[in-house]
Amino acid sequence: MFSLMSNCCSWLKRWQEPARSVKVTLVMVGLDNAGKTATVRGIQGENPEDVAPTVGFSKVDLKQGKFEVTIFDLGGGKRIRGIWKNYYSESYGVVFVVDSSDVQRIQETKDTMAEVLGHPRIAGKPVLVLANKQDREGALAEADIIEHLSLEKLVNENKCLCQIEPCSAVFGYGKKLDKSIKNGLNWLLNNIAKDYEAISERVQRDTAEQRAVEEQEKKERAERVRRAREERYAVSFREHHCPQSTASGAG
Repeated sequence: MFSLMSNCCSWLKRWQEPARSVKVTLVMVGLDNAGKTATVRGIQGENPEDVAPTVGFSKVDLKQGKFEVTIFDLGGGKRIRGIWKNYYSESYGVVFVVDSSDVQRIQETKDTMAEVLGHPRIAGKPVLVLANKQDREGALAEADIIEHLSLEKLVNENKCLCQIEPCSAVFGYGKKLDKSIKNGLNWLLNNIAKDYEAISERVQRDTAEQRAVEEQEKKERAERVRRAREERYAVSFREHHCPQSTASGAG
Protein backbone atom coordinates (compact mmCIF):
# COMPACT_ATOMS: atom_id res chain seq x y z
CA MET A 1 0.00 0.00 0.00
CA PHE A 2 2.86 2.38 0.89
CA SER A 3 4.63 1.62 -2.36
CA LEU A 4 1.50 2.38 -4.34
CA MET A 5 0.96 5.69 -2.53
CA SER A 6 4.61 6.58 -3.04
CA ASN A 7 4.31 5.96 -6.75
CA CYS A 8 1.14 8.05 -6.93
CA CYS A 9 2.82 10.94 -5.14
CA SER A 10 5.82 10.71 -7.44
CA TRP A 11 3.55 10.74 -10.49
CA LEU A 12 1.65 13.76 -9.15
CA LYS A 13 4.89 15.62 -8.48
CA ARG A 14 6.15 14.93 -12.00
CA TRP A 15 2.80 16.05 -13.41
CA GLN A 16 2.95 19.31 -11.46
CA GLU A 17 6.53 20.09 -12.44
CA PRO A 18 7.00 21.66 -15.88
CA ALA A 19 9.12 19.61 -18.25
CA ARG A 20 12.48 21.30 -18.61
CA SER A 21 15.93 20.37 -19.74
CA VAL A 22 18.66 19.87 -17.18
CA LYS A 23 22.03 21.44 -17.94
CA VAL A 24 25.00 19.41 -16.78
CA THR A 25 28.75 19.90 -17.22
CA LEU A 26 31.08 16.90 -16.93
CA VAL A 27 34.85 16.59 -16.98
CA MET A 28 36.37 13.56 -18.69
CA VAL A 29 39.85 12.77 -17.41
CA GLY A 30 42.37 9.95 -17.41
CA LEU A 31 45.91 9.30 -18.56
CA ASP A 32 46.93 10.00 -22.13
CA ASN A 33 45.92 7.21 -24.55
CA ALA A 34 43.20 5.92 -22.20
CA GLY A 35 40.51 6.45 -24.85
CA LYS A 36 38.76 9.60 -23.61
CA THR A 37 38.28 11.24 -26.99
CA ALA A 38 37.20 7.96 -28.60
CA THR A 39 34.58 7.64 -25.86
CA VAL A 40 33.27 11.16 -26.43
CA ARG A 41 33.12 10.66 -30.18
CA GLY A 42 31.19 7.42 -29.72
CA ILE A 43 28.68 9.16 -27.45
CA GLN A 44 28.30 11.88 -30.09
CA GLY A 45 27.55 9.27 -32.73
CA GLU A 46 30.86 9.69 -34.54
CA ASN A 47 33.30 6.95 -35.47
CA PRO A 48 35.74 6.65 -32.53
CA GLU A 49 38.58 5.09 -34.54
CA ASP A 50 41.74 6.91 -35.66
CA VAL A 51 41.50 9.58 -32.97
CA ALA A 52 44.38 12.02 -32.53
CA PRO A 53 45.58 12.76 -28.97
CA THR A 54 43.85 15.72 -27.33
CA VAL A 55 46.16 18.68 -26.87
CA GLY A 56 44.82 20.85 -24.06
CA PHE A 57 41.09 20.19 -24.10
CA SER A 58 38.06 19.91 -26.34
CA LYS A 59 34.51 20.90 -25.49
CA VAL A 60 31.54 18.83 -26.63
CA ASP A 61 27.84 19.71 -26.29
CA LEU A 62 25.25 16.97 -26.70
CA LYS A 63 21.69 16.04 -25.80
CA GLN A 64 20.99 12.97 -23.66
CA GLY A 65 17.27 12.65 -23.04
CA LYS A 66 16.26 15.57 -20.80
CA PHE A 67 19.90 16.48 -20.20
CA GLU A 68 21.85 19.14 -22.07
CA VAL A 69 25.38 17.91 -21.47
CA THR A 70 28.68 19.73 -21.88
CA ILE A 71 31.74 17.49 -21.67
CA PHE A 72 35.23 18.86 -21.26
CA ASP A 73 37.54 16.21 -22.72
CA LEU A 74 40.83 17.08 -21.00
CA GLY A 75 44.17 15.96 -22.39
CA GLY A 76 45.91 13.36 -20.24
CA GLY A 77 49.60 14.10 -20.79
CA LYS A 78 51.64 14.87 -17.66
CA ARG A 79 52.25 18.47 -18.73
CA ILE A 80 48.55 19.04 -19.42
CA ARG A 81 47.11 17.57 -16.23
CA GLY A 82 47.89 20.77 -14.38
CA ILE A 83 45.00 22.50 -16.19
CA TRP A 84 42.40 19.94 -15.06
CA LYS A 85 41.71 21.80 -11.82
CA ASN A 86 40.60 24.84 -13.80
CA TYR A 87 37.49 22.90 -14.88
CA TYR A 88 36.56 21.23 -11.58
CA SER A 89 34.46 24.07 -10.18
CA GLU A 90 31.88 23.95 -13.00
CA SER A 91 31.66 20.15 -13.21
CA TYR A 92 28.64 18.29 -11.87
CA GLY A 93 30.36 14.93 -12.16
CA VAL A 94 33.45 13.13 -13.44
CA VAL A 95 34.12 10.50 -16.08
CA PHE A 96 37.49 8.88 -15.41
CA VAL A 97 38.67 6.69 -18.28
CA VAL A 98 41.13 3.90 -17.50
CA ASP A 99 43.17 1.94 -20.03
CA SER A 100 42.52 -1.56 -18.69
CA SER A 101 45.26 -3.02 -20.89
CA ASP A 102 48.05 -0.71 -19.69
CA VAL A 103 49.07 -2.61 -16.58
CA GLN A 104 52.45 -0.87 -16.39
CA ARG A 105 50.79 2.52 -15.75
CA ILE A 106 48.14 1.33 -13.30
CA GLN A 107 49.99 2.92 -10.35
CA GLU A 108 50.15 6.23 -12.24
CA THR A 109 46.43 5.87 -12.91
CA LYS A 110 45.78 5.22 -9.21
CA ASP A 111 47.81 8.26 -8.12
CA THR A 112 46.12 10.49 -10.70
CA MET A 113 42.65 9.31 -9.71
CA ALA A 114 43.41 9.88 -6.02
CA GLU A 115 44.49 13.44 -6.83
CA VAL A 116 41.34 14.13 -8.84
CA LEU A 117 38.83 12.67 -6.38
CA GLY A 118 40.62 14.26 -3.43
CA HIS A 119 40.41 17.77 -4.88
CA PRO A 120 38.02 19.90 -2.78
CA ARG A 121 36.01 20.88 -5.88
CA ILE A 122 35.52 17.25 -6.94
CA ALA A 123 35.17 15.36 -3.65
CA GLY A 124 31.54 14.40 -3.05
CA LYS A 125 30.52 14.52 -6.71
CA PRO A 126 29.47 11.33 -8.56
CA VAL A 127 32.19 9.55 -10.54
CA LEU A 128 31.88 7.16 -13.46
CA VAL A 129 34.95 4.98 -14.05
CA LEU A 130 35.14 3.53 -17.55
CA ALA A 131 37.47 0.53 -17.61
CA ASN A 132 38.21 0.91 -21.30
CA LYS A 133 39.96 -1.33 -23.86
CA GLN A 134 38.45 -4.57 -22.57
CA ASP A 135 38.90 -5.88 -26.13
CA ARG A 136 42.69 -5.88 -25.69
CA GLU A 137 44.53 -9.03 -24.73
CA GLY A 138 45.63 -8.97 -21.09
CA ALA A 139 43.15 -6.28 -20.09
CA LEU A 140 42.44 -6.20 -16.37
CA ALA A 141 39.00 -7.38 -15.29
CA GLU A 142 36.66 -5.12 -13.32
CA ALA A 143 37.52 -6.71 -9.95
CA ASP A 144 41.26 -6.37 -10.62
CA ILE A 145 40.93 -2.70 -11.52
CA ILE A 146 38.94 -2.02 -8.35
CA GLU A 147 41.70 -3.71 -6.35
CA HIS A 148 44.64 -2.04 -8.15
CA LEU A 149 43.11 1.42 -7.83
CA SER A 150 41.93 0.86 -4.23
CA LEU A 151 38.71 2.23 -5.65
CA GLU A 152 36.41 1.36 -2.78
CA LYS A 153 38.69 3.02 -0.24
CA LEU A 154 39.20 6.04 -2.48
CA VAL A 155 35.53 6.79 -3.11
CA ASN A 156 34.62 6.23 0.54
CA GLU A 157 37.32 8.64 1.72
CA ASN A 158 36.10 11.33 -0.65
CA LYS A 159 32.37 10.55 -0.27
CA CYS A 160 31.91 10.05 -4.02
CA LEU A 161 29.16 7.92 -5.49
CA CYS A 162 30.93 5.69 -7.97
CA GLN A 163 30.11 3.27 -10.76
CA ILE A 164 32.66 1.26 -12.76
CA GLU A 165 31.83 0.00 -16.24
CA PRO A 166 34.14 -2.30 -18.26
CA CYS A 167 33.89 -1.20 -21.89
CA SER A 168 35.47 -0.88 -25.33
CA ALA A 169 35.06 2.63 -26.73
CA VAL A 170 36.10 1.68 -30.26
CA PHE A 171 33.30 -0.88 -30.65
CA GLY A 172 30.17 0.92 -31.80
CA TYR A 173 28.93 4.47 -31.65
CA GLY A 174 25.68 6.38 -31.74
CA LYS A 175 22.78 3.92 -31.41
CA LYS A 176 25.30 1.06 -31.37
CA LEU A 177 27.38 2.64 -28.62
CA ASP A 178 28.94 0.18 -26.17
CA LYS A 179 26.12 -0.64 -23.72
CA SER A 180 28.40 -0.24 -20.72
CA ILE A 181 29.28 3.33 -21.73
CA LYS A 182 25.61 4.10 -22.30
CA ASN A 183 24.60 2.56 -18.98
CA GLY A 184 27.39 4.35 -17.16
CA LEU A 185 26.50 7.74 -18.62
CA ASN A 186 22.83 7.21 -17.71
CA TRP A 187 23.84 6.25 -14.19
CA LEU A 188 25.98 9.38 -13.83
CA LEU A 189 23.36 11.78 -15.18
CA ASN A 190 20.54 10.23 -13.13
CA ASN A 191 22.55 10.48 -9.91
CA ILE A 192 23.39 14.10 -10.68
CA ALA A 193 19.67 14.73 -11.25
CA LYS A 194 18.80 13.24 -7.84
CA ASP A 195 20.96 15.86 -6.11
CA TYR A 196 20.84 18.49 -8.82
CA GLU A 197 19.88 21.48 -6.69
CA ALA A 198 22.65 20.94 -4.13
CA ILE A 199 25.30 20.23 -6.78
CA SER A 200 24.17 23.23 -8.82
CA GLU A 201 24.47 25.53 -5.81
CA ARG A 202 27.93 24.14 -5.13
CA VAL A 203 28.96 24.65 -8.77
CA GLN A 204 27.77 28.26 -8.73
CA ARG A 205 29.58 28.95 -5.46
CA ASP A 206 32.83 27.27 -6.53
CA THR A 207 32.75 28.95 -9.93
CA ALA A 208 32.27 32.38 -8.35
CA GLU A 209 35.17 31.72 -5.96
CA GLN A 210 37.43 30.55 -8.77
CA ARG A 211 36.60 33.60 -10.89
CA ALA A 212 37.40 35.85 -7.93
CA VAL A 213 40.75 34.11 -7.46
CA GLU A 214 41.52 34.35 -11.18
CA GLU A 215 40.59 38.04 -11.17
CA GLN A 216 42.87 38.67 -8.20
CA GLU A 217 45.71 36.78 -9.90
CA LYS A 218 45.12 38.83 -13.05
CA LYS A 219 45.39 42.07 -11.05
CA GLU A 220 48.58 40.84 -9.36
CA ARG A 221 50.12 39.92 -12.72
CA ALA A 222 49.21 43.35 -14.11
CA GLU A 223 50.78 45.00 -11.06
CA ARG A 224 53.99 42.97 -11.48
CA VAL A 225 54.15 43.95 -15.16
CA ARG A 226 53.60 47.62 -14.24
CA ARG A 227 56.39 47.56 -11.65
CA ALA A 228 58.76 45.79 -14.04
CA ARG A 229 58.10 48.46 -16.69
CA GLU A 230 58.69 51.25 -14.18
CA GLU A 231 61.97 49.67 -13.09
CA ARG A 232 63.13 49.28 -16.69
CA TYR A 233 62.18 52.88 -17.38
CA ALA A 234 64.07 54.07 -14.30
CA VAL A 235 67.19 52.13 -15.29
CA SER A 236 66.97 53.44 -18.84
CA PHE A 237 66.49 57.01 -17.58
CA ARG A 238 69.56 56.79 -15.33
CA GLU A 239 71.69 55.36 -18.13
CA HIS A 240 70.76 58.16 -20.54
CA HIS A 241 70.62 61.12 -18.19
CA CYS A 242 73.03 60.22 -15.45
CA PRO A 243 75.92 58.47 -17.19
CA GLN A 244 78.66 57.33 -14.90
CA SER A 245 81.67 59.53 -15.18
CA THR A 246 84.78 57.81 -16.33
CA ALA A 247 87.07 57.24 -13.46
CA SER A 248 89.84 59.77 -13.46
CA GLY A 249 93.19 58.15 -12.92
CA ALA A 250 95.01 58.96 -9.75
CA GLY A 251 98.47 60.47 -10.31
